[in-house]
Amino acid sequence: MSQSCFRFKQFTIHQHRCGMKVTTDACVFGAYVAHFIRTHALMPANIVDVGSGTGLLSLMLAQQLIPPYQITALETDEAAYEQARENFALSPWSHHLQAVHADARSWVSAKPVDLIICNPPFFHRQLSSVNEKRALAFHDHQLRLEELLCFADQHLADTGWFAVLLPTQRKKELYHLALLYGLYPADECQMYARAGMQNSHVVAQIYSRQKTHFNSTVLIYQDHQGNYTSLFRQWLSPYYLYL
Repeated sequence: MSQSCFRFKQFTIHQHRCGMKVTTDACVFGAYVAHFIRTHALMPANIVDVGSGTGLLSLMLAQQLIPPYQITALETDEAAYEQARENFALSPWSHHLQAVHADARSWVSAKPVDLIICNPPFFHRQLSSVNEKRALAFHDHQLRLEELLCFADQHLADTGWFAVLLPTQRKKELYHLALLYGLYPADECQMYARAGMQNSHVVAQIYSRQKTHFNSTVLIYQDHQGNYTSLFRQWLSPYYLYL
């Protein structure tokens, strides 16, 4: 497999137009959100993927959702947007997917959104990479966390859900900001790359406008021997070619 593409069972992520990479954390996040949708028997019809990159999360959800639905993938980087558009066109769900070259701060949905997903840049107030594209991909200079929550507040339907992946150290910040916008934690997945790690490195959280029972799941990618855990296999097996 070349570094310019990443093959899943039912689709391929091409990356030759830009420097963005497919990460295990992003794959787990997509699988987690899909699992949440199935577990709660949700039927989101209007979905927005904020900062979609080359379209990974949108494609993972498209594989699992039951029509009718429409996924709009917003991306500011032109190369990543073009790559997402190509990946969508080559997928089995092209008529359900739309890549849009737009900034979430100025884009407006024509109707309320049932699900917003976002894998935002991980680092905040830290030195940028020398490479500008890498800096934009890994630092939130373009869309701050508060702006993301403002977007969710503006577009989310009363019964909608907001799913986000963040470093664990920003979990409290997200929680307090979300409350200011009337969003309440409904579910989370604490992710550990390997058994024995003292702290999770990233956490995925799902918020709702409605106060509901909060559920927390721990997902460890690999055991002490380096083998994928049963839960990791269960969540990722619908997507990965080899697991």
